Amino acid sequence: MYLTTGYSWEAVEVNQAILRPVGKPEFTSDSTALGAGGVQILRFEAASPGRTALRLAYHRPWEKDVAPLKVFSVQVAVR
Repeated sequence: MYLTTGYSWEAVEVNQAILRPVGKPEFTSDSTALGAGGVQILRFEAASPGRTALRLAYHRPWEKDVAPLKVFSVQVAVR
Protein backbone atom coordinates (compact mmCIF):
# COMPACT_ATOMS: atom_id res chain seq x y z
CA MET A 1 0.00 0.00 0.00
CA TYR A 2 1.31 3.42 -0.95
CA LEU A 3 0.52 6.51 1.06
CA THR A 4 -0.14 9.71 -0.86
CA THR A 5 -1.02 13.22 0.21
CA GLY A 6 -4.67 12.17 0.27
CA TYR A 7 -5.77 13.97 -2.87
CA SER A 8 -7.84 12.00 -5.34
CA TRP A 9 -10.27 12.55 -8.19
CA GLU A 10 -13.95 12.09 -7.43
CA ALA A 11 -17.01 12.35 -9.68
CA VAL A 12 -19.05 15.16 -8.14
CA GLU A 13 -21.56 15.61 -10.97
CA VAL A 14 -22.90 13.02 -13.39
CA ASN A 15 -26.35 11.80 -14.34
CA GLN A 16 -26.04 8.12 -13.45
CA ALA A 17 -29.12 7.29 -15.49
CA ILE A 18 -26.94 8.11 -18.55
CA LEU A 19 -23.35 7.46 -17.42
CA ARG A 20 -22.77 5.07 -14.52
CA PRO A 21 -19.53 4.65 -12.49
CA VAL A 22 -18.07 1.13 -12.70
CA GLY A 23 -16.06 -0.42 -9.88
CA LYS A 24 -13.77 1.41 -7.50
CA PRO A 25 -11.14 3.96 -8.53
CA GLU A 26 -7.72 2.41 -9.18
CA PHE A 27 -4.42 4.08 -8.23
CA THR A 28 -0.94 3.15 -9.43
CA SER A 29 1.91 4.98 -7.72
CA ASP A 30 4.93 6.31 -9.60
CA SER A 31 7.17 5.49 -6.62
CA THR A 32 7.24 3.85 -3.21
CA ALA A 33 8.07 7.22 -1.62
CA LEU A 34 5.49 8.74 0.71
CA GLY A 35 3.32 11.28 -1.05
CA ALA A 36 4.40 10.10 -4.51
CA GLY A 37 2.18 10.88 -7.44
CA GLY A 38 0.71 8.36 -9.78
CA VAL A 39 -2.19 7.55 -12.06
CA GLN A 40 -5.80 7.23 -10.95
CA ILE A 41 -8.33 5.49 -13.19
CA LEU A 42 -12.07 6.12 -12.93
CA ARG A 43 -14.28 3.97 -15.16
CA PHE A 44 -17.78 4.70 -16.42
CA GLU A 45 -20.24 2.85 -18.64
CA ALA A 46 -23.07 4.06 -20.81
CA ALA A 47 -26.38 3.36 -19.09
CA SER A 48 -28.82 4.90 -21.59
CA PRO A 49 -28.84 7.40 -24.46
CA GLY A 50 -28.65 11.06 -23.55
CA ARG A 51 -26.31 13.87 -22.57
CA THR A 52 -24.76 14.57 -19.17
CA ALA A 53 -22.08 16.70 -17.64
CA LEU A 54 -19.24 14.77 -16.03
CA ARG A 55 -17.48 16.87 -13.41
CA LEU A 56 -14.50 15.57 -11.44
CA ALA A 57 -12.94 17.28 -8.42
CA TYR A 58 -9.36 16.74 -7.24
CA HIS A 59 -9.53 17.07 -3.47
CA ARG A 60 -9.16 15.41 -0.11
CA PRO A 61 -12.58 13.84 0.46
CA TRP A 62 -12.57 14.46 4.23
CA GLU A 63 -12.01 18.24 3.86
CA LYS A 64 -15.62 19.40 3.60
CA ASP A 65 -15.47 23.22 3.29
CA VAL A 66 -12.32 23.42 1.15
CA ALA A 67 -12.39 24.12 -2.58
CA PRO A 68 -10.86 21.40 -4.77
CA LEU A 69 -7.34 21.98 -6.12
CA LYS A 70 -8.51 21.14 -9.66
CA VAL A 71 -11.79 20.58 -11.46
CA PHE A 72 -12.29 18.73 -14.75
CA SER A 73 -15.56 19.05 -16.66
CA VAL A 74 -16.74 17.51 -19.92
CA GLN A 75 -20.07 17.01 -21.68
CA VAL A 76 -20.74 13.36 -22.54
CA ALA A 77 -23.15 12.19 -25.23
CA VAL A 78 -24.30 8.57 -25.12
CA ARG A 79 -25.97 7.23 -28.26
